[in-house]
Amino acid sequence: MQLSRTRLICRAHNRFSPSLALWQHFVQPGSPGPRDRRQLSTATEAAQDGASSSSKGDNTQARDAQASEVVTENAAEKQSAEAKAKAEPLPVRRMTTVKGRWLSSKVEVSIAKNKHLKRTMPTPSNVEYQDQLVTARDAFAKSQDYEGVVVRPIVVGKVRESALPWCVNMEGEPKMTGMDRLHLEIERFYKYTQPDRYETAARKHLIEQVQRQVKQFLPKYNIEVFGSERTGIAMPLSDIDFRLVLKSQPSDPAQVPKFPPDTKERKKGTRLLSKLYWTIFNKNGAYLLAAIRHARYPLVAAQDRKSGLDVQVVLSNDTSISRVTMQEYMEKIPYLRELYWVVKTIFDTRGLSDVFRGGFGSYSLFMMVVASIKHAPKPPQDSARALLHFLDFWGNFDMTKHGVSIEPAYLFDKTKHPVLTDTQRARLQSGETKPLPSYMLSLRDPADETNDLGRKGIAIKHVQATFRDLHKNLLLDVKFNKRASILSPLVGTSYMLQLERRRKLQNYGREWVEREQKDLAQLAKEVREGGWQGVVDAVDEEVLKDSVEEDVEENTLKTMEEEEARLRLAKEERDREWKRLAEEKTRRLKEEAQNTSILDHGDAMSSILGMDMAAGQDPQTSKDGVDGQGDEAKKA
Repeated sequence: MQLSRTRLICRAHNRFSPSLALWQHFVQPGSPGPRDRRQLSTATEAAQDGASSSSKGDNTQARDAQASEVVTENAAEKQSAEAKAKAEPLPVRRMTTVKGRWLSSKVEVSIAKNKHLKRTMPTPSNVEYQDQLVTARDAFAKSQDYEGVVVRPIVVGKVRESALPWCVNMEGEPKMTGMDRLHLEIERFYKYTQPDRYETAARKHLIEQVQRQVKQFLPKYNIEVFGSERTGIAMPLSDIDFRLVLKSQPSDPAQVPKFPPDTKERKKGTRLLSKLYWTIFNKNGAYLLAAIRHARYPLVAAQDRKSGLDVQVVLSNDTSISRVTMQEYMEKIPYLRELYWVVKTIFDTRGLSDVFRGGFGSYSLFMMVVASIKHAPKPPQDSARALLHFLDFWGNFDMTKHGVSIEPAYLFDKTKHPVLTDTQRARLQSGETKPLPSYMLSLRDPADETNDLGRKGIAIKHVQATFRDLHKNLLLDVKFNKRASILSPLVGTSYMLQLERRRKLQNYGREWVEREQKDLAQLAKEVREGGWQGVVDAVDEEVLKDSVEEDVEENTLKTMEEEEARLRLAKEERDREWKRLAEEKTRRLKEEAQNTSILDHGDAMSSILGMDMAAGQDPQTSKDGVDGQGDEAKKA
């Protein structure tokens, strides 16, 4: 059998040529190898020479005997080779195909695919949001308008929607409606996004590390955690915010100034943060990307090298009122936390959560979610309907006319009643600063009436365009209920975006948990092997440890009591402020009603006067005539 000239090629993952299989099956068993051919040719020549010279003497007979011995030896070697081949199977050669080397299990195939995606796509794709934010900032700087566009999510690698951890299997629940599936996916997404044991341990260790380093450098200051980590809405990869507080600062929130620091205080705080930057975050090899930012409150930002988490040390005012307000909202609205995490992920995956680039921060997003629920005609009963209402409310809200108040919940004229501090209002009236463009969001902070939560959100028009697009597509997905994951277009890319960072954070937390367990095991071993003296030493250490723990517990209880007192005072101050705002709302509504009635009365009088003038009568004469008729009627 001869090989065909055109060799067929199999395109399977473990490619094996069919022509090679046919050759090994039919041709190779009957054809001798190179060594066998050489030996057989030698034996044949010897046999032919013996046949032609059979009449010769003893030399010819000896040559024939030698040839027969050679043939016998070759046959014996061939039989031994065949027996060896049967006893020892031929080794399998691993071939490298177009798709890569052959893998035996699905787990190895999945790992290889992720590694291949990481090599081929080292940088995220669909990052046009940077150009869109630049366009918005340029228009804002020139006090011009710009066109909002839909911001697509950042893509790093690809994953099937059915493989997402929060996906609902349609085969198991065939009769589930689209709205129910969306609600269940939001709950599963919330559970998946919650920090696990090792991520919590890593965040806790980083908090202790930063507090210890800052206290060594600034003994006169207390450094406390605030922001999302303090209020309980922090995601695994959320920033950790620290606040520097003087030990002599009063604990009553009513006595603490609400406004940002003035120029003198800002310069002093900037010098303090500059020393902190050069001493801890810049020269210390444990941090990366350290920088000083001159925001409303100056801060130092850096990234921890081992965990990959971002930290910020801020010189801000007391945030007790904001914390109390957020906690009360989360208690009153059961699904608020999971809805907020979905909204926060929508902004994170599209690059719209960076305040310094024109996006919206965590606190602003939280209050936007609350405002959409408070202003709903009928409060949503679950997170799915609340999400649809959130996208519809803010996607179609007219930013040019109204501002949004949460407490009390009403819309106000943003032109007549701008949300400003006294200093900002004076600068605006004197012409030192320009007014914000009319398309900007005006959202009044329920914890501070002078704080406009939308004044930094320059990309609001991009946000609105994105919300309208997401709302339209989400309605279709819920209606037809055919998509593998209804929530995927909103937050699906976050899985691959956060996969490596969460894995790094989990490994870092696992190291610390295992180290603590190892230290405890070593201590227990020393106690077991130390005998009575070891037990006595251990008891002494335990007594000393108990005394230290008692001191720590006393300090902790004292701190908790102080915190409870501060929160109580903050709540009282917040209630007084809300009462005043409600009275102010009532007064404004009365003034608007009076102005409206006066205008309506003026329009009616002008129409009457117009009718009189059209009839050719003098208004005063007409009035006198009417009065005269009235007097005559009275006399009659």
